[in-house]
Amino acid sequence: MGADYDPYHYAEGSARAPPPIPGAIALFAPSIPPEDDEQMHAADDSSADDVPYVREAVPRKSMERAPPPFPQGERDRAPPIPSVPPPQQAPQSPQMLQQLSHAPLVGPLPPRSMPRQSLDVARAGSIKRSIDQPRPISENTGQMAQPLDLAPQTQWWTSPQPLPPSLQPRNGVDILSESEESQKSKRGGRTTISKDIYILYMDYSQTVITAVYDSRDPSDVTLEQRHEPPPPKLRQDQLEAYWRRFGANIAKEASAAAGGPPGISGKSSGSSKDATALGDGSPAALPQALIRNLPDALLPVGSKAYGALVYANLANASTMQFDEIRAGDIVTLRNAKFEGHHGAIKSKYRSDYGGFHVGVVGEWDGTRRSVRYWEQGGREGAPAAGGGKGGKGGVRGDKLRLGDLRSGEVRVWRVVGREWVGWSE
Repeated sequence: MGADYDPYHYAEGSARAPPPIPGAIALFAPSIPPEDDEQMHAADDSSADDVPYVREAVPRKSMERAPPPFPQGERDRAPPIPSVPPPQQAPQSPQMLQQLSHAPLVGPLPPRSMPRQSLDVARAGSIKRSIDQPRPISENTGQMAQPLDLAPQTQWWTSPQPLPPSLQPRNGVDILSESEESQKSKRGGRTTISKDIYILYMDYSQTVITAVYDSRDPSDVTLEQRHEPPPPKLRQDQLEAYWRRFGANIAKEASAAAGGPPGISGKSSGSSKDATALGDGSPAALPQALIRNLPDALLPVGSKAYGALVYANLANASTMQFDEIRAGDIVTLRNAKFEGHHGAIKSKYRSDYGGFHVGVVGEWDGTRRSVRYWEQGGREGAPAAGGGKGGKGGVRGDKLRLGDLRSGEVRVWRVVGREWVGWSE
């Protein structure tokens, strides 16, 4: 016991050698341990010089705590811990290099696995199109102007008001058409006639048809058609400029035709005998006659559209307004039904304007959301709240309470110039 090293009784003169200094980490895994006890004792008695490889040095103590051992019963069921080969380091002396050159390898090195392919490379071949990129759409999608059947066997281009057969029943109903004609004389007495037919739809898209034919042989014709989208929406200042140019005059002429402005009761303030009917006395003839008297004003598209849209109300479920409603604007009602109370005693009223009705705005009350307007001619359904009766007659006043709209549609239009659709002279 005295010959053993005792840390509490250390003697300087002791001949025992100090403990070995930890060296470099072994480059190769140790050989397979002997199976019996004799081989184990022989391995312990052998010297380090007899071993053809460097003995494993004592590893440094890790700062991490070792995991607890498995219980005795679960040790066999525990999954094997994969061994990680220690990192290789360069030998520090020539003798060590010589020993390593004669040291047998434990086994062949495992083949190096191929590097994992980056996911960015795989995605590069199948990149999805961004939803922000504009998708190809057809040129005429979302507009009424579409390719037409020009029916060249009918020779419709020779008539004074030329229109393809498919559009002739619609002229003056939901389209507006105009035409221009020019002639060109050639040698031999030949005359070539060229006609440009302009067709405007309710959404203010248009189709332009060009017919070029010989005056002596109309069947020898060349027909072409092109389609243009609707013009861009007008700004509020542009709408106000058009009202000063056309709307004020329309309101003045409508008031004169009614014998005065629309009164509080819904009737015009002037005498009923002073009221005169314009055109054929129908509701659509009133704005048609007033607009036709204005130079450079764009005529209505049939009886459906009267210029730039200012206000739209769909049964009070959806409402749009682009400018204040002003006197001289055109109001249209489609399948409109009103129901509510009016007057001092709040009497109940119902008003049905039938399939279509039109009038000229005389006054707009934004607080009460009511429109006083001029109308003429008959109207389907029950009488209006203001006392307007059905049947043809002169221009009279009436009132609309937009808050009482129960079904149908109310639109207000601003009369514009011909240059808005490119028809200026």
